[in-house]
Amino acid sequence: MNETTEPAAQEMPEMPTVQAWHIPRLIAAWAAALVMGVLVTVLVSGPERFSWLVLAVGVSTLITFALQLGTAERVGFITRVAFSVAGSVVIIALVDVVGLIVGALS
Repeated sequence: MNETTEPAAQEMPEMPTVQAWHIPRLIAAWAAALVMGVLVTVLVSGPERFSWLVLAVGVSTLITFALQLGTAERVGFITRVAFSVAGSVVIIALVDVVGLIVGALS
């Protein structure tokens, strides 16, 4: 007998598709990061600015977790959170760099 040992039940899992209702949650997290980054850049100067920026990243991470847990969908959770947090970090960093350039020019 020459039987194949490949089980039919073990198929490759499909990659999750981006749901249209996930996009507003990403945008909301990024908007919160933008607002916090602008507030820190405008209101805080000197050496404590970095501490406040770290706090802004932490708060935006918590906002991201809350928004993504609100979807109640397990598939793709890590990917959505990672993408959202990475975007928040980039947004806060860009806001700070722009604030430093504008502050240096004035």
